[in-house]
Amino acid sequence: MKNITAAIFAILVLSVTYSKAQGSAAETMKQFLKDIPALASEKITTIGDLSAASKTKASKTIDLSKENMAEALKEAQGKTCIIVVENHTIVKFNDVKKCNFSGSWGACMPYGEGYIQNVSLKSVNDYINNIIGKPDTQKRVLFLF
Repeated sequence: MKNITAAIFAILVLSVTYSKAQGSAAETMKQFLKDIPALASEKITTIGDLSAASKTKASKTIDLSKENMAEALKEAQGKTCIIVVENHTIVKFNDVKKCNFSGSWGACMPYGEGYIQNVSLKSVNDYINNIIGKPDTQKRVLFLF
């Protein structure tokens, strides 16, 4: 009987914890997207949701590579931009002039803010090359708004 009670209690604790994590992730995403009118009304709770909504709401979408990063950043001037890496990292920037040259990307990478998804969303503020990592096989998409 004690084992059954302990198991039920553990399930309840886990479900409440999961529900709170989902709620806080939704609030974090809402705050992150508040200055992007095209996404402000969307129900976005995960990085996957953000990527899906951005595909339809962005004025332009660019699959990033080392070869096109410098050109993509030129196109980003004057726009609010979000980069999504797979389903685990998001970064937002709107000033491409505050930048630091990255040899890995061959471009002057702007300063941004974002989140990395591990168990929860971890806030990061840095030059975007330090957030999105070095060019590799991961899919990185730039959404222009």
